[in-house]
Amino acid sequence: MTFAAPRRSELLFTPELMHALLLGTAEAPGADFRVLSYYATAVPLGETVRKTAKEISQAVQLSPPNTGKSVRRLVEDGWLEVSYRMGRVTFYRVGPRVIHLAAQSAEEHPSSGGASVSYLPGAYLTDDQ
Repeated sequence: MTFAAPRRSELLFTPELMHALLLGTAEAPGADFRVLSYYATAVPLGETVRKTAKEISQAVQLSPPNTGKSVRRLVEDGWLEVSYRMGRVTFYRVGPRVIHLAAQSAEEHPSSGGASVSYLPGAYLTDDQ
C-alpha cells in the first residue's frame, strides 16, 4: 500500500481524523484503537512519541504484553511506524495510513487559520430582560 507523503509538520489532529481512525480500526481489537489514539494525540502528528511501552501501557491502562501486541499489529497495518531504536527500546510515530487520512482531512476541511467569533444568545441578557 502506498500513500502520498505530505509534509507531516503541516498536518493537524482533527475530529475528522479521529473519526477516520475509529472507523479504520473498527475490526481491530479495542486495545489497538486505544494505543493508536495515544500515538496520534501524544505529540504533533508525525513526531516521535518518546515514551517506553511500559509508560504507554500505564497511560492507556493495558498490560505491557497487550500493548506490545497492539503496537505490532498497528505497525503491520501501517498505522504506526518505527521512528528509531535506542538500544533495546524502539520508538514509534504514526504511520503512513494516519498521515494519509490527516492529509485527506486537511484537503476536505481546510482551516482558514484565523479565529472565529460566535454570538451566544442569552449570554448578554440583563436582569430586566
